[in-house]
Amino acid sequence: MSESQSVSVILVDDDPDEHFLFQADLEDAGVRFSFAAFTRPEDALAHLRDNGDGPAVVFTDLSLAGANALDFIVSVQPLLGGGAVGVYSGARNPEMEAKCRDAGSSFYIVKPVTRENFSGMIAGLGAVCLEEDRETGELHLRRAGSAAA
Repeated sequence: MSESQSVSVILVDDDPDEHFLFQADLEDAGVRFSFAAFTRPEDALAHLRDNGDGPAVVFTDLSLAGANALDFIVSVQPLLGGGAVGVYSGARNPEMEAKCRDAGSSFYIVKPVTRENFSGMIAGLGAVCLEEDRETGELHLRRAGSAAA
């Protein structure tokens, strides 16, 4: 896969154990991606400002110590490079899901993330897509509309 096709996946969760579990769940499911994780929303925003050269798919937990997830969803929008931000939550909460969508969230995934719910979520986004490697069956994130390397 060429560098011009890379899509970053970013997780913002104040529990570092969730960073490991999120990445491990997707890697075990055969999804390969560039990954960065942050415990503080302001660190994720700084990372995107410094490294925002392509689409990013940002997952945020709703419970962020000392921060408001809805404010983060609004703040991250201009830094996504055509990507998306959404929620990675421990429970379904229709009222909160509606508030997140009003703030600009493109998706709401209940933990744990799986190949199926990740694939379904990506299918609903415009700037990024998944490409399956025919030999390995692995899924790779790439920019929508870009040719495979």
